[in-house]
Amino acid sequence: MARKQKLLSQSIGHLRVIEQEAVKIAKTYLKQNHDYSLIAKRISFMNANYITAKDNDIHAMALYELKERANIIDKIKKHDLTSGLIIEYRFIKSCSVNRTLEQLQQQGMKISERTLQRKQHEALLLVYSLIPDKDTKLIK
Repeated sequence: MARKQKLLSQSIGHLRVIEQEAVKIAKTYLKQNHDYSLIAKRISFMNANYITAKDNDIHAMALYELKERANIIDKIKKHDLTSGLIIEYRFIKSCSVNRTLEQLQQQGMKISERTLQRKQHEALLLVYSLIPDKDTKLIK
């Protein structure tokens, strides 16, 4: 019996590690939105005479990545509006926890900080499950 409990606790511990890694990957994925936004804006400041085909490809890829993240957030909002807004405020708009709570309260959603943390964690796991495979290619 003790052996089964030990195996069970090891399995639960392993799942927590996997879950933590998934949350970390989802956070990184969402935070890349800022980088792609800068890349997408860069071409609009370039002189038209100096824009190359590679620049156009990079611009198209950045727009695709931005749209991909927006679609994921929209899916989360359809699943749970509060969680979707938390992800948007925290990782796309880079708001602090307190600022996010204020924004939610302005929209009539009064939640505690602990609830925000729980919903954020659940939403990040959902984001992780929605991240497309690296094999997904942009088709023109």
